[in-house]
Amino acid sequence: MVDTLVAVVESRTVAASDIALARALGTFGFTVSAAPMGRKDIDRYVDAVLVLQESERIGISVEPVETDRAWDAAVARAGGEAAVQRWLDGNAIDRDWARHAVELDVKRQKFLAERFAAFVIPSEDDVTKALAPGQTDEAARDEARATLIRAAAEKAQAEWLVGARRRAAIRILISDGAVIAPPFPAP
Repeated sequence: MVDTLVAVVESRTVAASDIALARALGTFGFTVSAAPMGRKDIDRYVDAVLVLQESERIGISVEPVETDRAWDAAVARAGGEAAVQRWLDGNAIDRDWARHAVELDVKRQKFLAERFAAFVIPSEDDVTKALAPGQTDEAARDEARATLIRAAAEKAQAEWLVGARRRAAIRILISDGAVIAPPFPAP
């Protein structure tokens, strides 16, 4: 496989294969896609790298059982163990590299939860306003509360990323409007 470097974040290189793997596995907020990769995909991956660098700095870690659960979910989304193994073998993708990408996505999600969501406490009035008409039970309130927390945490993280991008040395190595074919298909 021939790979293409598409960005450098601080000293961390980002290759087209990194983004293709994230898209194939549905990690880092990507959805499975065979479409060419463009600037939007590179920017999303750069944001993930910034989050992961900060996660390392503040000591967020992932337990093996968390990686196992996330890997099992990714395998199930991709059609099961046999389909994933055929895909890995057929594209010369190292299973450990793929599992590591899933582990990093768990770390990215934990960063959102521990760095931002943990500090969001919606008021009971906001929870009530977020309920759909006719919903008043505690399960609906819990779901509305979780939705409000996630939205506020994602907004805070997006604001943090603006500053992180400003402070970081980021080089995008493809021109605006350019696209790159993924070096391998999704499973």
